[in-house]
Amino acid sequence: MSDTYYKPLKIAENIYHIYEPGNVYTTLIIGEEKALLIDTGYGFGDLAAFVRTLTDKPLEVVLTHGHTDHCGGNYEFPTVYMNLMDVPTYLWYEATQKTLIVEKFKRDRSAAGLPPVWPDDFDEKAWGQQHTRHFEPLKNGQIFDLGGREEEIIFMPGHTKGSIVVFDHETGLLFSGDNISESLWILFDTSAPLAEYVGHLMDIKLLPLTGIVASHRDIIFPVTIINDLLRTISCINPQTDRGFVHPRTGQKALKHREPCEAIENIQYIYVVYDENKLQ
Repeated sequence: MSDTYYKPLKIAENIYHIYEPGNVYTTLIIGEEKALLIDTGYGFGDLAAFVRTLTDKPLEVVLTHGHTDHCGGNYEFPTVYMNLMDVPTYLWYEATQKTLIVEKFKRDRSAAGLPPVWPDDFDEKAWGQQHTRHFEPLKNGQIFDLGGREEEIIFMPGHTKGSIVVFDHETGLLFSGDNISESLWILFDTSAPLAEYVGHLMDIKLLPLTGIVASHRDIIFPVTIINDLLRTISCINPQTDRGFVHPRTGQKALKHREPCEAIENIQYIYVVYDENKLQ
């Protein structure tokens, strides 16, 4: 099932952006000696087996943050690296959100007349009881030397306080998780303040970037998306921005959008935020 459930998109030499139904991607970067997997997705399928169809090199696994759509497959791997600031986020999702995630997929897919998002052999009960086997702490600036290419871990509080991004020194690509995309969500109790996020985004601009790869898109964003995000954040106005309700938890927030003209097929840049997260 793993060889048909997951779909690899080759975005650069020895870099695969792997689609998992449910609209999330994990990313595999292969060096001469080792490979690095960024995130583990929902874990509905056998990601570990699929990765082995792409490489047989020793594998390290790094998580961009602690939400279930990025670390639900942790149980398939003996060790995963994460900024330990996000362990509370991970544990809260494990305890309260996994059942809600499954139920929302059931409702949405049924209403749309679509088959389940998971493979036929998916065991809902077993998945709900699976958890991370071992967390290894990440350090800001940590380098994963894969042999012939280096991956740098950069702490970037924003979407969550423990969010990280990964910079590939060989290609100049930045793997941003949910922290840089056309839609930025900073509305959770575990999100960092927007002002703090902006400071980190300005630091990211100083890197020799060639493009940005987000966890829910199949494109390489141009570096100009950083300026688009900064412009959109600068235009936020809690007095006029429209309300937003989180589709799973019911949490209330605000949503601001600005036109995006520089990126093909992207009409707007969105920022969903809690007014208490502005400073």
